[in-house]
Amino acid sequence: MQRNFPILAGTFLLFMLFAQRSRAQSLTLTISSDPSGISLGGTGTPSASMALGNVQAFGGTVPSGVTKSLNGTSSWTLSSPVDVRVTKSGLVSAAYTLTAQLQSTDSINTWMLGGVTLHAVSASTVTLSGSYGSNAAYVFSLTIPFSAPAEAISNTLNFVATSN
Repeated sequence: MQRNFPILAGTFLLFMLFAQRSRAQSLTLTISSDPSGISLGGTGTPSASMALGNVQAFGGTVPSGVTKSLNGTSSWTLSSPVDVRVTKSGLVSAAYTLTAQLQSTDSINTWMLGGVTLHAVSASTVTLSGSYGSNAAYVFSLTIPFSAPAEAISNTLNFVATSN
């Protein structure tokens, strides 16, 4: 009986190693329209877009789900909630860290997500303990100084979710 034990144990270990190697590990991030926010293009995908159209600080209208606010005599802000969902497969982590970063430098306007200022130089941490499989609402905001020229404003937010 003792002679068979090492062979059975070896077979069991090989099976366990094979099973662990064949299991795929991944995170999937999707961006969706929040029920109280602007309707996003490509909602429910990793590459949604937000089109604010032609807006102005004084007068005019903003798209449905967007809030416009004046910040004293220095700037104005457009904001809207967006939903971010991270799902996992084959991972044992209980939470994830979400960072966001501007693709291009913007030295005039202030871009924020979830109250965190975003930059092109480095990623900013939006959350350290996101919950998998549920939509997390983050308010996106763009603050424009009154001194800024009237022009098209465009940028890309790059998101990274990392399992904890």
